[in-house]
Amino acid sequence: MKRNVLLIVLPYLVNPKVLVASKRVKSFKAFPYGVLSMATYVEKNVSYEVKIEVLDCNVYDEDFVTLIKNKLIKFKPDLVGLSMSYDVSYKYLKEAVDTIKTYSSESVLVLGGSVSTSAYDIILNEHDNIDGICYYEGELPLLRLVNSKHMIHLLETDASWITKKSLINGRIPQKLSIVNLDEVINLDYSFVDISKYNMTEAFSPFAYKREKGKQFFLITSRGCPYSCAFCMRSADNDKSMRYASVEEIIKHVRYLVEKNDMKILTIYDDQILLNRERVKRLFKELAQFNLRIECPNGVSVAFIDDEIAKLMRKAGMDTIQIAIESGSPYVLNKIIHKPLNLKRVKPVIKILRKYGFWIQGFFVSGMPGETDEHRDETVRFIKDIGIDWASFSLAIPTRGSELFRTCVENGYIKNDSQIGGLHSNKFIINTPEYSADYVIEKTYLMYLDVNFVNNYRMRNGEWRIVLSGLRSVIKRQPDHAFAYYYLARALFNLNEIVEAQFAIDKFHEIIEKDNKWKKYAEYFKVR
Repeated sequence: MKRNVLLIVLPYLVNPKVLVASKRVKSFKAFPYGVLSMATYVEKNVSYEVKIEVLDCNVYDEDFVTLIKNKLIKFKPDLVGLSMSYDVSYKYLKEAVDTIKTYSSESVLVLGGSVSTSAYDIILNEHDNIDGICYYEGELPLLRLVNSKHMIHLLETDASWITKKSLINGRIPQKLSIVNLDEVINLDYSFVDISKYNMTEAFSPFAYKREKGKQFFLITSRGCPYSCAFCMRSADNDKSMRYASVEEIIKHVRYLVEKNDMKILTIYDDQILLNRERVKRLFKELAQFNLRIECPNGVSVAFIDDEIAKLMRKAGMDTIQIAIESGSPYVLNKIIHKPLNLKRVKPVIKILRKYGFWIQGFFVSGMPGETDEHRDETVRFIKDIGIDWASFSLAIPTRGSELFRTCVENGYIKNDSQIGGLHSNKFIINTPEYSADYVIEKTYLMYLDVNFVNNYRMRNGEWRIVLSGLRSVIKRQPDHAFAYYYLARALFNLNEIVEAQFAIDKFHEIIEKDNKWKKYAEYFKVR
């Protein structure tokens, strides 16, 4: 038996985690990690001859319908799998499905991705031509499907797949997960054109100063034992953790360095530090490659001590993102449900300073139940602990999360709760206490306060470091008035008068043309 399998990544508009700091957020073209993992796993373990191709609709200028049509005509797939990880992709689903059924009517058509798992009943009721939806992770379910002689029968009888018939029969879907992640670490990048992808390094003066290089990312563990309300995993009762071995990770990293000239390794684990002995071994081994290492999902201060900080720095981490979420104990414990002792944060910051890290804190604003008093408490907390940068994410009710359920039940997002209505770059929660527009404005004032007006490095007169950070802001947002103003202050303090005068002139030019920036300048008495 021989089978052609086509895996298609549906279009998406923006990176799902949008910082308030970014007024013009554009998607960076990240490797479709989940699809690559499935393709690699199936190709290695399938029982007979199979040809797999991957079509990522996000890296081509051509219309996605034309892309899909041409690929179907040329490849003639027996099985087509659509990947839909973001809510915003739902508006493309119908056209994709119609195109597949028009040009490859005999193909079995399945769907997967986090949004699909969270809204499988709605999707199946709205789309007659989807044969099945994968429940949670896809490697094992896809392998079973490809290996089966009768794919439709497999979909109807395997609990890791959901169909219209299984819904009618009341069959409860079950997660089917790979336990040993060594089986999915060594990805086969030949399924895609590597040259079409460009990752974006996390915001950091270190990233700004260094020469750019090829960047790849890696997920070395899966799962999370916590239940933060804004996370889609908060509704998942499975709190287990699974890991790839250090040996297999290093083997893959060596391959990426030697064969693809990797210079930057981005580790996207949700809880990279949870297994302390494993992560110490990992960072010790990574030090040999002279890479720049990032963990942009954030790490927990609960697991950082002097030894861990030292090992991370030697391995190539110069910037660290710590996931704090709020400076209010009430918000953390009663609203977000994050088990973090805020008293531990400041001593950890001191350790990280010892090893020269640029320290960025992640905070979430706009959770229902959070008040202005709580937000002001967060601002005071940030100023007290002395981090280099605070990144504020507005609370997005990700489908499947506790936050999503709370918002729907209380009418905080109303019609936006329909699939395809959730916009990851738009704050949409309206409570009786605070409108969405009010929270957006309040949060941006928090961002300006702690990162510019009362910036830690500026308060301490560390002007060279300030320069790097502010130039990075301007590179990302060329019309940021406050970045120019404080750049001018830093340059004047360094006696670089000509460039300083240019920056201050640019500040005045922006606030004269832009009433919003003029309002911010008046609010903070910036002149």
